[in-house]
Amino acid sequence: MTRRKAFTFIELIIAVTLFAIIAVSIYSTFNAGLRIWLKTSPMIEENQALRVFYGTITADLKNALYYHETSQALTKPVFGAEYEGKTNFEGSKHKISFMAIVSVSDNELGTHEEPARITYVYDKAGKTVKRLAATKAEGLDENKANAIEMLSGIEDEDFGFEYCYKKPISNTEYEYEWRDAWEDKNVLNIPRGVRVKLGKFRKTVFIPTGVLGEET
Repeated sequence: MTRRKAFTFIELIIAVTLFAIIAVSIYSTFNAGLRIWLKTSPMIEENQALRVFYGTITADLKNALYYHETSQALTKPVFGAEYEGKTNFEGSKHKISFMAIVSVSDNELGTHEEPARITYVYDKAGKTVKRLAATKAEGLDENKANAIEMLSGIEDEDFGFEYCYKKPISNTEYEYEWRDAWEDKNVLNIPRGVRVKLGKFRKTVFIPTGVLGEET
């Protein structure tokens, strides 16, 4: 009679114990990784949203231009009575609106560049920052443009715009001064620089076509 080989009870206990130790180790590692991912995922998404926002508004501001109501882009400012339309650049603490060159796609012309009125506005009720781009198809009217939410969960005190002014310190010297409203004596002027405040972050964008502001 042939005797069959089999595991003893002690061997089974040892095998089960080793398997349990390995399973617990794998679960602990997986659970720790999951907790880290759940903790860092919102931070990664927030940082990505910040990069997209700063990249988009920087590109828009650097493409800012002088623009007349006759829909002709200007190479130099037009002063006072020569301008009968709305101000070229509007800036307050929580809203900025200006003309810029943007890429547009349509069925007739395909992808091309044209002037558009770009607006960034903070919605206090929704705690969001939105971007609106009104092209010729919308009549350059921001009220007809679709709003794209760029940032969410932003507190009122954590967000704001500042604008670069000239502060004389002598007859021949001056320094920069930042204010939370753009009120230049020439209604078509574009500020030399715009500073964007977002929590602990600050981003200063200098505009190639801009000038240092002067009080009205």
